[in-house]
Amino acid sequence: MKTPVLFTFLSFTQILVIAILPFTSADLVDYTCKRTPFADFCISALRSDPRSSTADTATLGLIMVDKVDANAKSTVTKIKDLLRKSPDRGTKQALTSCEESYRYCISALVPSSKESLTKGDPKFAVDNMRQEAIQASSCEEGFGGKSPLSGSNDYENKAASVAAAIASLLL
Repeated sequence: MKTPVLFTFLSFTQILVIAILPFTSADLVDYTCKRTPFADFCISALRSDPRSSTADTATLGLIMVDKVDANAKSTVTKIKDLLRKSPDRGTKQALTSCEESYRYCISALVPSSKESLTKGDPKFAVDNMRQEAIQASSCEEGFGGKSPLSGSNDYENKAASVAAAIASLLL
């Protein structure tokens, strides 16, 4: 008689955990994002990634670093295309400077940030992502007001700022 009761209790517990777990992760996304400079952007970006439904705070940071990386890579592709089409010397100089910054992000800042978050030492992720947010703003300013990369730079600035904020929650 004790076995069916135990079995029923365990089954009920499993169903309860399965039903509550997604809400707990969603609450973590909201809780975490409300502590970042761009909460709405953060919620939208994290919820667009299926990993966020079961993520802890460090994994949410990794997801945002992945967003930074993906945007940097697509921006480099866009810059290459613009360099082929741009006859203006000033625009070419600004694009080349931006390309160098985005390549540095891809080759150094992102890998170091991922390692930092994975190994439980988020300080480097905080510093690197803050640096990337500044670099994205500097890229934008390099055009003197008329940037063909405004959307990409704005996204990068927000994603890197959010990634830094999430990593700082782990300090």
